[in-house]
Amino acid sequence: MAKKYYEAVNTGKGFITHKDNKLAHIEGYPGNVWLTENKAWAAKLGLSEITRLEAQTLVNTAISGSVDRNNDQATLTLP
Repeated sequence: MAKKYYEAVNTGKGFITHKDNKLAHIEGYPGNVWLTENKAWAAKLGLSEITRLEAQTLVNTAISGSVDRNNDQATLTLP
C-alpha cells in the first residue's frame, strides 16, 4: 500500500490511538500534515487525501522563517 498525505489539526487525545498507529505508522509534519498508509484512520477522522505538492507547500509555509543551527533557513523535504 502506498503512503498518502492528509491535512488535519491534531485534536488531542484520541486523534491517533495506539491501535491506529499499530495498523500503520502515522507520521506528523509541520503545517498539520500527516503521512500514512492507514486509510481507516483517515476515514475515521473524515480526512481527504492531499497531493505531495500540497503537503510540501503546507510544510514550507509552517517552517518559513525558521532557522537551523547554522542560522540558515530551515528546510524539510517530505518523503
